[in-house]
Amino acid sequence: MKNKILCILFGALINAPFCFPRQADSLLINTLLHKSKCVSFNSGAERLLYFANSMKGIPYQGGTLDRSSNETLVVRTDSLDCTTYVENVLALYLASAKQNPEYRDYIESLTRIRYRDGKIHGYTSRLHYFSDWVEDNQNKGILKELTTHFEHETIACPLNYMTEHSHLYKQLKDNDSLLSVMRHIEQRWSEYEMPYVPKKLLDLPASEIKIKDGDILALTTSIDGLDVVHLGFAIWIGDSLHLLHASSLQKKVILDDVSLYDYLKGRSKHTGIRVIRVE
Repeated sequence: MKNKILCILFGALINAPFCFPRQADSLLINTLLHKSKCVSFNSGAERLLYFANSMKGIPYQGGTLDRSSNETLVVRTDSLDCTTYVENVLALYLASAKQNPEYRDYIESLTRIRYRDGKIHGYTSRLHYFSDWVEDNQNKGILKELTTHFEHETIACPLNYMTEHSHLYKQLKDNDSLLSVMRHIEQRWSEYEMPYVPKKLLDLPASEIKIKDGDILALTTSIDGLDVVHLGFAIWIGDSLHLLHASSLQKKVILDDVSLYDYLKGRSKHTGIRVIRVE
């Protein structure tokens, strides 16, 4: 009962539905924020990667945001999937810009990143599709998509996977009201032409690939109704581009030891990448 009351009070303070933090999560977040203030960074990208690297080794686990029937802000630092990994790193990065950052700053940043207009109004207010997520966070001034700045192609990519496969989503199946709202959201993307950098271009010499350390890389797909299937951060190792990500194959956050080109070329449904840079 005590934790439930504290949960309600804390949620009211940040103006969002929120599950009271586990001590381990808040302790880790505060520790990372405080330690970051003792490091001299030469660029925003260095600061971003400081947090990205700090989460290496955390176990992979999908579906952590969908366990409750009520949409609340979920904070998990003991397990991550590719999306929650990127969101947690971004939230830490934004919070660390404060003079004396605390856990509350991280919570406010995570809410702002994860939800449309930074406000939690049920399941459909979460930015489920990557293209929607990018557009919303670009409008907030958090990041900028640079895909069209590179040699790229476009492909018709109507987003409708969630409603076409609603049985895969606990909140959508048997809920006609939520399905209707999701269809309305998807309708905005019914004629979407998605830009992407074809994976064959990642085999070019490093001097011709203008991706920078810390760029968010979104792996595009040929699966009908979907735009991307995986996220991570760009890391150069010598002249080889690699992905720092929450790996479902390795079951943890890793810096992949194979190049991004080699990672993609063996996966037939992976068509290429989109490039996002944090402002």
